[in-house]
Amino acid sequence: VTIDVSTEMNRKQLSIYGSWTFSRSGQADCARFVAERGIDVDRLFTHSWPLEQAEQAYGLFDTQTTGKGVLIPA
Repeated sequence: VTIDVSTEMNRKQLSIYGSWTFSRSGQADCARFVAERGIDVDRLFTHSWPLEQAEQAYGLFDTQTTGKGVLIPA
């Protein structure tokens, strides 16, 4: 994607926020690493919510003051 920053962003007063994710092979490598070493990933999560409380969860995530959270099926 090519963006003319002056025309497409600055003049329209836009902000762009990016995020990072793993490829499928990168995710598989991470999962293998965790499994081989018996890492307790549950300790990484600071919050959990039932799926029905997703709106509240995302509200808290949006504050960027939390650790990792997970939504769990009911």
